[in-house]
Amino acid sequence: MTTDARSRSTWRDTAATRVLGSLFSWFSLALALTLLLQSVSALADLGGFCARGGPFVIEVECTDAIVAFTPTSILGGLAAVFVGTLLAQGFGVVVWIFAWPALFVSLAMIFLRSFFVNGDLTGLFIGILFIAMGLAPLFLALPAAPQRMLLGRVDAQGRAFSEARPARPYILSMRPPPEPGENPPTISDWVLSFGVAISGLVLGIWLGVVWFASVA
Repeated sequence: MTTDARSRSTWRDTAATRVLGSLFSWFSLALALTLLLQSVSALADLGGFCARGGPFVIEVECTDAIVAFTPTSILGGLAAVFVGTLLAQGFGVVVWIFAWPALFVSLAMIFLRSFFVNGDLTGLFIGILFIAMGLAPLFLALPAAPQRMLLGRVDAQGRAFSEARPARPYILSMRPPPEPGENPPTISDWVLSFGVAISGLVLGIWLGVVWFASVA
């Protein structure tokens, strides 16, 4: 029983768990955003409003994909990214700092499309506003801890990286950043970190496109 307890307490400390956690978080973000953006785009094509069910006469009925993915992509994506981030434990490109910009800038493109296609000034205003809202946190956080945001705080083995310029607190910090370690990052660390993030993004986008098309 002692051995089982030890196994249960250390499975999260493996390199595989950290790598898979980072992969899962980026995959989940890409999948959720792809489903959400396709749903919003489909809704915009219907005139910006639709409904389904209820006692009233429905002028424009929502498609199956809009009904299925609009609410679930947001909540499911947030939950999955949270779980993946916990498992990654500081390894890999930090997903949360890019999730907010990716969401708002992507939504901004849909509103800007309505301006360029239909001359909708409201779409132009909302699009510019969403771009500003999306990029502001990135500009605040990235300069404060560029290595930690782009590489991660630890390598796949859990060893904290050394930093030429230690991370400093920024306006969105909940607490002071942990002290850097003594493990200098290597080229392979950068390749692994970016490779995992890019792989998760590609897989998530691909599945999101295929899944939405199969339901729509």
